[in-house]
Order: sequence, then structure tokens, then C-alpha cells
Amino acid sequence: MLRFLYSLLLILTYIPYSIAILIRIFFKKEHKSKFKEKLFFNKIERPSGFIFWFHVASLGEFNSILPIVDYYIKKDEKYKFLITTVTLSSYNELKKKYGKNKRIFHQFLPYDLNLFTNYFLNSWKPDIVSFVDSEIWPNFIFNIKKRNIPIVLLNARITKKTFKRWLFLKKFSKTLFGLFSICIASSKESQEYLSLLQAKKIKYYGNIKFCSASQDDVKIDEEQFQNIKNKKIWCAISTHNDEEIFCSKVQEILNRSEKNSMCIIIPRHVHRNKGIFSKLSKMGFKLQIKNENDKIDKAAEIVLINYYGAVNTFLRKIKNVFIGKSLVKKLIKVGGQNPIEAAKMGCYIFHGPYVYNFAEIYRDLKNKEFSEEINYPEELANKLLRNFGNDKKLVDGEKIKELEIYSNSIFKNTINEYEILINENT
Repeated sequence: MLRFLYSLLLILTYIPYSIAILIRIFFKKEHKSKFKEKLFFNKIERPSGFIFWFHVASLGEFNSILPIVDYYIKKDEKYKFLITTVTLSSYNELKKKYGKNKRIFHQFLPYDLNLFTNYFLNSWKPDIVSFVDSEIWPNFIFNIKKRNIPIVLLNARITKKTFKRWLFLKKFSKTLFGLFSICIASSKESQEYLSLLQAKKIKYYGNIKFCSASQDDVKIDEEQFQNIKNKKIWCAISTHNDEEIFCSKVQEILNRSEKNSMCIIIPRHVHRNKGIFSKLSKMGFKLQIKNENDKIDKAAEIVLINYYGAVNTFLRKIKNVFIGKSLVKKLIKVGGQNPIEAAKMGCYIFHGPYVYNFAEIYRDLKNKEFSEEINYPEELANKLLRNFGNDKKLVDGEKIKELEIYSNSIFKNTINEYEILINENT
């Protein structure tokens, strides 16, 4: 009955959903031609070989699967990969990384109507399906199971809020979660909630986001950094609305004690940069909006990065990092951005109090002395001045090695689960 009502709701909301997609195209938040993959039938010619299908919602989830994809790319040429996404940013990043790889295929996830899901599955015929994080689409899951295709809920994240929602649909959720071949939890909390939802096979090895691929191949414009080598620089990444104002107040305090300081801000959504520039310029700062091929203006006090894919470059060179989506109180139940990449690059991390989405990871990093919480501009400014005066590495090299050993363990255990499924289904 609930599945019928869910499908009926999808039918009723299909036209409003389609209109919303068309509006998003106008604002350049959807691909101008590939958006059709979400709304209509998409002609598909299935490639030969064994197909892994990974569904990720956005950029963070896409990055989390890269070590698995790269591992199987190297292991055997028979393995092909279909990666479905929801957001334009994740598609752009996929295209940047795998654009020339003929074994990687992309499609935006179709609307979860039975008609579309069956067509999609009949066309692609995947051999193993992985839904990542909290991406759970009932009609897809029921129709995958009908075909006896193994389904993985990878890095499964069930929060207290989503658990209560699923519990409200107790019988339906028990049936749905029972269809997964294995649920690999992202945290102990998620492991417990999955157990209460009566998922069949639950494993917890650690958050797979710790297994992010090495960034040794990140291209760094050394000449650009040579231009500002004598600056005392800190970086604010993944900032949300109002956090840039917080950062500007920090920089204002720093300017009183350290005239040679600079703040580089990489907003979570770079389309906001013009608005940020307008606000900060009224405060009297020397600003730069930096596009990809621009040089950093050494006279700037605050630099706004205006392109995606820049974070790792700056994390390689700048070791004092504030991570956003952690100071906005209205985001208290969804707060926090992934700090793992920064930690693995040896950065010292500052964050606000609202990190619900990554609470367990931040606790772990705090215990390992990679991070600390801040609440006020004066507090962050004083801690930055403390770090600016420290000639030693902010994060001990041994601690970085320990983090690598931990992440390798998570990766090996996760791969082992995939190997079991492959052997059982070939």
C-alpha cells in the first residue's frame, strides 16, 4: 500500500518537478541538454563487460567512491562503471577526472517512477549496484531486487532525524532495508540505526571518506605561490552565507597585529562570489575575485576563489584551514563539511560548533589533535596568530601516518566486501 502511495505521489509531482528542473536550467544549476536524463527515456547502448553502478547525490559522495572505482579500473579491463549523479557540480567533476576514460559512463539519475526505473535497468543491466550515503530510492531498489542484482548501501548514513522518519513507516522501511545485500555504515550511530531498521547484513569499518585518493598529482602553480610566499595565509573552505562575514572580522583583527596576513575564501557555492564581494567591499577590504587562470593579487587582504576544483591545491600549500557550514545556527541539524581531505594533507583545522553531519569524524580528529572548535572571530584570530608563530609543522607527521593506516584498513575491508559479492554473482 505504501509503495502504491509513494508511486502515486511521484506521478502527481512529476510535472512540478519537471518545471523546477527547467527553472534550474535558467539559473545554470542543471545541464542544458543532459537534464533530459532525469525526466525522459534516455537511449542507451550497454557496453560489454561487468558493470558497477554507483549512485551518488553530489560532489562529496562522488569523491568518496573514487578509490573503489580507481582500484577496479586498474584490476581488470572487463570492469566498466556507470556513475549516476544528481547535481551539476558532481557531473562536472566526473567529467574533469574521467572525461577521456571510455570505461566510465555518466547519467543523471532518472525520476524514481517505475516506468523510468525499469527502462533504465533493462537498458544498463548493472552487475552490482551501490547507493552511496543516504541515497535511497524505493522503486529503484525494489526493481533492482526483482532482477537479483546485489545492492550495496555504501557509507550508509542514517541520522536521528531520518531514522525517526523511517521508523514512522516501520513495515515499509523493514521491507526496503531488508533488500540490501549489505549495508556498510559510515558511523557507529548509523550502524545502530540500521540495526533498528532491521537491515540484514551491516558492517562498520569507518567512514569511507577517509579513503580519499592521494592528491600527489594535484597541479600547483608554484610561481603563483612564490608571489605570496612571505604572506601569513589562512584559508576558509566550503563557506556558507554569513560565514564570509565572520572570516572578514577575523581578518580585520589579524590586520591589527599581522599586516602581512591574507585570507583565501573558497565558498561552497562560487556563484555567490559577487554578493560576497559586494558585502566585503563595503567593509573596506582590498579584495580579489580569482578565476582559474588569474594570479593571486599579493596586495589583496581577502581573495575569493571563483571556480570549482580549487580546494586541494590550496590545502597543499596552506595549513591553517577553517571549514565552513559549521557556524550557521539554522543549519544546526545538517551542519558540517567533510574535513578528512584537509586532515590527510596535514592541515590544522578550525570549525564552528554546528558539525552534525560529521560529528563523529570531528571528534576523532580532535582526539588526534588535528582540529579544534572556535565560536568567535577573536578566538579564531588569536589561534591563527599562535599558529603563524609556530615554525614547526602544525600536525605531527606520525599522526598523519596513523591516519593513513586507518584509512587503508577501511579501504581494504570495503574492497573485501565487494570481492565477496563479485565472487557470489559471477
